[in-house]
Amino acid sequence: MKFKLGALMFIMLLLTAACGQVTKETLSPVPTNRIVDSGKRIVILPFADYTPDSSPELYWRRNLLVTESLEDEFARFGLATVMEEDVVEYLMDEHIIEPPEVFFVDTPNNNYMRKEIDSGDWSSEMMAELQYAITRNEEVEKQEQKQPDNAVGGSALHISLTTPEVTKIGDYFGVDYIIRGRLIEFEKGVARDDFNPFHVGFLPFFFNSSQRVLFGLAKSENYELMDKMAIGGALGTVIGHHNENFPFDEDTDTKTSGHPLFGTTETDVTDYHALNTALWGVAGASAAYLAHNGGKVPRAVVQIRIMVQDAHTGRLVWSNRSEVEVIPESIYANQEYRKLVGKAIHMATSSLVANFIASAEGDLLTVPVPASNPAAPLEVSENK
Repeated sequence: MKFKLGALMFIMLLLTAACGQVTKETLSPVPTNRIVDSGKRIVILPFADYTPDSSPELYWRRNLLVTESLEDEFARFGLATVMEEDVVEYLMDEHIIEPPEVFFVDTPNNNYMRKEIDSGDWSSEMMAELQYAITRNEEVEKQEQKQPDNAVGGSALHISLTTPEVTKIGDYFGVDYIIRGRLIEFEKGVARDDFNPFHVGFLPFFFNSSQRVLFGLAKSENYELMDKMAIGGALGTVIGHHNENFPFDEDTDTKTSGHPLFGTTETDVTDYHALNTALWGVAGASAAYLAHNGGKVPRAVVQIRIMVQDAHTGRLVWSNRSEVEVIPESIYANQEYRKLVGKAIHMATSSLVANFIASAEGDLLTVPVPASNPAAPLEVSENK
C-alpha cells in the first residue's frame, strides 16, 4: 500500500510540474537610460532591392528587417529616426515611390501574380482575385498612358531622387542626414566545403574529407555522391573481409552413420565469409549515402550597402558596404533561417553604423550602448 501511494504521488508530481510557461526574451530593447541624445535626426529611406529572385513580399520583409535593425543601431548613438510610416507616405505623395496597389503591365509584380496563377497552388477564389488585380493594373496603365505629360498621377511625374529632392526631404522632416542603401544579397542555402565535424557531424565529415582528398572537387553533387558511396563500399568490403564470422557465424553440421565405433563421420561446414563481406560493403555504401544527404549546414548571407547624405546640401558624406555569412555554431544550435538572417542583418548593420559614426560623428563614440542579442549563439563566418 505504501508503494502504491508513493507511486501515485510521484505521478501527480510529474503532472503538476509542467504547469506554467517558460519565457525567454530573445531581443531586448535598447537601454534608453544610457543614451545621450546627440540632437541630430535622420531619415531612413526604403532601400533599393538588387537581390536575385526578388518578389514584392520578400522585398518588403527584407526592407523592414534592415530598417528596424538600423533604427536600433542609430539609437545606440543617440541619433533619432523619423517614423518610417511618415517617410513612406511623403514619398508616395511626392510620386517618388508608387503605392503598393499600383502595378503596371510588365513589372515583376504582375509577372509574379501570373506565375502564381499558372502554378495552380491557390484556390479558385484566390486565383480570381489575382486575375482581377492584373486586369485592374492593366487598366490603370492604359489610363495613365492616355493622360498628358503634365497630368496629375501620370507616369511623367515619377520623380528621381536627385540632390534637390534629397535636400527637400531634409527640409520637410528637419533632419541632418538622409540614409539610403541597397539590398545586394540575401542568400538562403547550404554551406559548402564545411569540414568542421561539430558543424556537419562526424560521419559526413569523414566522407566529405576522404572524398575530397581522393577525388577532388566533382562536377556536380551526384558525382560526389558516387565518389562517397565508392569509398564507403570499398571500406566496408575491407572490414567485412577481416570479419569472417560477423554478423553471420559459420555453421557446422556433423553426421554419423552406422555404429559409433566403426561408422563414418561426415562434417559439413557452411561458410558465410563472402556474405559477410558483401553485407559490410553494402553497409559502407549506405552509410556514405546517408552521410551525403545529411550533414547539411544552413547558411544565411546578407550584403548591404549604405549611403549617408547631408540633408542640407545633398552631399555624400559616407558610403560603405558589409557582407556577413552566418552558420550555426554546432549541430545542436538553432538551424532556422529566420534566426540566421536576423543575426546576419544585425552584424552587418552594426558594423556599418559603427563605421559611419567613427568616420563622420566621432564625438558620439564616447560610450556606445551595447547591442542586444537578437538570437541564439551563432558563428559568424565572414564579415567584410
